[in-house]
Formats: sequence, C-alpha cells, structure tokens
Amino acid sequence: MLVVAVVGALNVTGCMESMFYYPERAATPAPAEFPGAEMVTFTSADGTQLAGWFIPSQNSAAPSTQAPTILHVHGNAGNITSHIGFTEYLPAAGFNLLLFDYRGYGESEGSARRRAPLIADTNAALDYLVSRPDIDPNRIGMYGHSLGGAIGLNVMHDRPEIRAAVIESAFASWQSVAANAVGGEQPGWFARLLARTLIRDGNRPVDAIAEIVRPILVIHGTSDSLVPISHGRKLAQACPTAELWELEGGNHNSLRWSNPAVDHRVIEFFETTLVPMQQPAGQDSHQESE
Repeated sequence: MLVVAVVGALNVTGCMESMFYYPERAATPAPAEFPGAEMVTFTSADGTQLAGWFIPSQNSAAPSTQAPTILHVHGNAGNITSHIGFTEYLPAAGFNLLLFDYRGYGESEGSARRRAPLIADTNAALDYLVSRPDIDPNRIGMYGHSLGGAIGLNVMHDRPEIRAAVIESAFASWQSVAANAVGGEQPGWFARLLARTLIRDGNRPVDAIAEIVRPILVIHGTSDSLVPISHGRKLAQACPTAELWELEGGNHNSLRWSNPAVDHRVIEFFETTLVPMQQPAGQDSHQESE
C-alpha cells in the first residue's frame, strides 16, 4: 500500500515524467561550417529564454528570403550539437534551418520536467521563425525526430503555419513507449500497468496526427530498438494525409547513415510540399499600375 501511495505521489508531482528526459547542458556556439549561421535566442510563453541556431540556405540559387524553412524539433538526449547530424544536409539543398534546444538543454534556461512546457517551447520557436523578415512564413516545414516528433505533432495540430512535416522514429503515445521501455516490443500486462501508473498519456501524438490534414512523411526503421515500428505504423494509419516509409533493418538513430536514400527522399518531400504560394492573377500588374 505504501509503494502504491509513493508511486501515485511521484506521478502527481511530475517526478516520474521528469525521468523521461535526458538533457545535456553545454555551450552551443553556432557551427562554423555553415557560413552565416547565427546563434539565436527567443522566449517561451512563461519567460524561459531558449537558444538555438538559424542556418540560412547555403545554396546561392535559393537565398534565405526565397528558400523554404525547416523547423527541426530534436530528440531526447543531448542538445542541438548532437542532433544537427539529422538535418545537416538541408541547408546545402536550399533550405533554411532552425534547430533549437528545449528548456534545460544546451544553453536554454529552465529544466525539462513535463511535456507541456516543451510543447510551449516549440511553439515559441515557430513564433520566432514567423517573426523573421528574411524567411517566407508560407513555406515552413517541420522535421521531428523521436521525442521531437511527438512534441512537434502536437504543435503542428494547432499551428497551420507548419505546412508539411517529416516525422522520424517517433512514438504514438507516452504510455505505450514507456511500456516498451520496460517490457520490450511486446510488453506484458505488468509493463503496461506500470506505464499507465507512472506516466500520464495526455497530448498523445497519435491523437494529434489524426486531425492533421497536411502532408506528413512518417519514417521508421523496422529494427528500431527504442521505439518499435508499431508506433510509426499507428501514426501513419491515424492520418489520412500521412505516408509511411519503413526502412528494413533500420534502427532508431541511424536511418540516414544506414540508408543513403533518406536524404534524397526528405529533400524531395519538402521541395514538393513547400512550394511557393501563388499570387492571385493580375496582382503584380495591378500594383504596377498604381
């Protein structure tokens, strides 16, 4: 009885969920290998200051003002320095890139304890992007990896500014992935009970994606040892505008290294979905006549 009471108290206070996150605090200077990369800061809804990088398009044929922009919502452990590898190829392909740290990660203030503040941080990153005069606010896409996919889908659900998304190695619900962590790919009743007891299941990514009607490419490896392929399948099945790409033998953090086709597929997806908005016929000539 005492054990049940202690576990219940930890769940109510949020201590159990705080164990879900693995941030690394460290200096995160803008990467010198990308000319024009900026260290940027912005503020979350509760006043927490967040840090990130804005990397402009490295393609001279697509300067930042004419390029689509990708918001990279990163995975769980480390900080932006350990996640840039997932999208480092996009600036050379003609995309602007914003990669930021949630609270408690890298140089961002605060601490990561619950999912709601991390969702707020991602909203703040999107607000920052939209406010920049050197990007096209009508051509914003999102790349979300693992935890970032789960967080990002909740933001995309509420924010039409995100016109398309690539969701890689993400989970469908918080409780189900916790059960997998305890009991493996096919968790037994005890693992599922423990997950339901310890982790709340609000803001489920599978519920968010089910109400999104914009293009989404779900990428998942069939040998993912952290988030089983069943999660990717559930996410794709829930959304009528989602496409699932299963990578045979792919694992959680190494899909683009084990399958070189990933870079090309992601670039092609964003080029196809983040097309320039068409101006109404005759608009330019009308402005000229004035």
